[in-house]
Order: sequence, then structure tokens, then C-alpha cells
Amino acid sequence: MDGRGLFLDLDGTLADSLTALKGVYRSFLSGFGATGDEAEFQRLNGPPLAKVVELLKVSHDLPGEPADLLEQYSVMLRQAHATARPAAGALELLNYARSRGWKTAIVTSSPRSSALKWLELGDLSGQIDTVVGGDDVTSGKPAAEPYMLALARLECSAVKSHAVEDSRIGARSAIAAGLNTFALSDPADRSGWPDGVVFVQRLGDVLERLPAC
Repeated sequence: MDGRGLFLDLDGTLADSLTALKGVYRSFLSGFGATGDEAEFQRLNGPPLAKVVELLKVSHDLPGEPADLLEQYSVMLRQAHATARPAAGALELLNYARSRGWKTAIVTSSPRSSALKWLELGDLSGQIDTVVGGDDVTSGKPAAEPYMLALARLECSAVKSHAVEDSRIGARSAIAAGLNTFALSDPADRSGWPDGVVFVQRLGDVLERLPAC
């Protein structure tokens, strides 16, 4: 496997969706009379959706079966994705990668169906070669499995490929799989971020730092 790849997280990275997802988080909890906070929302930015719901059930003592709660959250998530637009610079970055023959992938903790629907709504399906969702793997982010699966599907070399993430958990997953990793963040507190990430503030900065061949 010696191909080059550009692998992107979805929410908060390729999709400008964090505001909508924060609304889902708050609305989901309020339906049970519970209240969330910014710190918890940020901690839950990255893990697979099933893990997010599991953690919310425990921390807020939510009633109901985990499978039912997951389905409820999934429906709300799909609705939120329907309103999210591509992040600034997303199309330019994808066009750059495609023009150089690189393979492209979304590697997300959201369900694969949600990512595919978002691509369809945004007319971006033709720009992405594969999607790895949180429901495609046994061990989600921060484990390496999601990125390892994307590499295998596209027959790409990790050392020749690049990942773009916006969370500590996502960056740890990409680094664990051996990819060159950009962190779409410029935090004052860099604790918890893996060694080797390159911090950038926008997708345009990623475009400027990618190799030309």
C-alpha cells in the first residue's frame, strides 16, 4: 500500500456542524430534565456515538434502554447534519487532493449513514472515496482502528497520508495509525494532545502545508 491519502474528520472539521451538534446535545438532555455544560460537550467531541450516549446515560442517570437512547440521539444527529454546511476551505482542500490523485476519506465517530447523507446533501459525494463511520469499527477513536480501516480500504501508506482532526481524541486516533496529523485547533492548553500534531486554525492552513506532489 503506497498511495497518498487525505483523511478528514467530519463534525467540526469538514462540516461546520459543532453549533448544531451542541444544540442536539442540549436538546437531548433537556428532554429528560437534565442540563449539560460546555466542558462535558467538549469531552464528548470525538468518541463513537454509542459511547457518547452511554456516558450521558451514566453521568445524568437517564432512564431507558441504551439502544433506545442511541436511536433517539441518532435521529436528532441526522437532522442536525441536514443543516450543516461544509466548513470554509473544505471544497478547495478536497479539490487540491483530488487534482493530485490522492485518495480521500471521511473518518468519523458519527454513524456512516449520517456522513453519507451529509455528503449527498452537500453534493460532495464525488469528492470522497470512502467513509469510515463509528459503526464500522469495533474500537472507535481514540483507537487507531478507524484510520487503519480507511488506509486499508484505499490502499494508502500512513506515512504518505495526512489526517485533519479537531479534537484530542480524533488526533490521538490518527497519530496512533501513523498518519501525519493536523489539529484544527489552537488551544491555550495543549495537554492531552498527542505528540507530533501540527496545529492550524483553518482548513486553508492545511492546504498551504500539504506537499505539492
